[in-house]
Amino acid sequence: MMFVRTIIASGVSLYFSSPSLGIAMVMSSAGHPLQRLLRFLPPARSPLLCLFYVCFAATVTVVRPASASAVPESPSVPVYRPVPGVVGNLTAVGSDTLSSLVTRWASQLHRYHPGVRVQLQAAGSSTAPPALVAGTTRIGLMSRPMREQEQREFEHKYGYPPLGIPVALDAMGIVVHRDNPLEKISLRQLDSIFSATHACNSKPSLEWGDLGLSGQWAARQISPYGRSATSGTYGAFRRIALCGGDFRLDVSEQPGSASIIQAVGATPGGIGYASFSTASPMVKQLPVSTEESPMAISPSRTSIRDGRYPLTRALYIYVNRVPGQPLPTLEQAFLSLIMSRQGQQSILREGYVPLPESQLDHWRAQLGLDNVPAS
Repeated sequence: MMFVRTIIASGVSLYFSSPSLGIAMVMSSAGHPLQRLLRFLPPARSPLLCLFYVCFAATVTVVRPASASAVPESPSVPVYRPVPGVVGNLTAVGSDTLSSLVTRWASQLHRYHPGVRVQLQAAGSSTAPPALVAGTTRIGLMSRPMREQEQREFEHKYGYPPLGIPVALDAMGIVVHRDNPLEKISLRQLDSIFSATHACNSKPSLEWGDLGLSGQWAARQISPYGRSATSGTYGAFRRIALCGGDFRLDVSEQPGSASIIQAVGATPGGIGYASFSTASPMVKQLPVSTEESPMAISPSRTSIRDGRYPLTRALYIYVNRVPGQPLPTLEQAFLSLIMSRQGQQSILREGYVPLPESQLDHWRAQLGLDNVPAS
């Protein structure tokens, strides 16, 4: 409670000098998961509205996933040790899901190497492959694996395939309005809501009564929210929940997880899929079941890491690496930081799940990264 009172008092006092700064500091000072929501909020032109934003920000911070606050320091994960001569500009293009994490990694890299600048263009995973092919970036951010056609286009240009490196684990949480009485949902029910083709052999669900709700909810229309076709989240959800089928045309496309949560939280009949790391009291997250495993599983650090949660996915960085040759110094430093203890702590702080240490060891060896384990 003292933390919340401090946050509120600080935010309100900051309002009178700079409303936008007050809210931004509340969210950023705690590593807040809804920083990206700021651009969707109207300006705080009154102390009352400012207080609402600050209270909301403080509440969301308190309900962040537990995994985001527990940062273990495994002695087997090496500490990043900067080496001289790392300077230059690095452009990263692709996934919006990875944007906050890459921003944190870029800030860390700049602290160790002040001569490094990282420019981020996060317009969606589908923008990464053409940028890699064109040579306008050497770091492609993707929340899904690269498709065969995308890989073929790269190979046609360079004569070798791109290298896809998993850097973290994430999950797509299913969110509904906080007043929705639904307690769980199955992959087939998700197909019935979001799909136009019903490749999972589902029947269309247009009202909440189709999913078993009664009373005033039975005739309430289901309002689905999702991502645009350029998003890797769109592709991952389509592959897992829609059995590769097509989305309904009336799914309301949103630019990111924060905006999906905002839209669902404002729509009693709303349902959407968003990164599980984005927590909010505006919505509730549903456990998900499959035909093979009828017990519904909630997304958590454990269920994501062991693969029990069905909407789990890896997040990737793709690089242009000539086979048999080391990466350029700047890219090598960036990936070395990501796979260091500091980089893994950033994954946890952003609410994502680190790779198992065995996979980290594999990729450090594969990439020839030269950090040494901490003593």
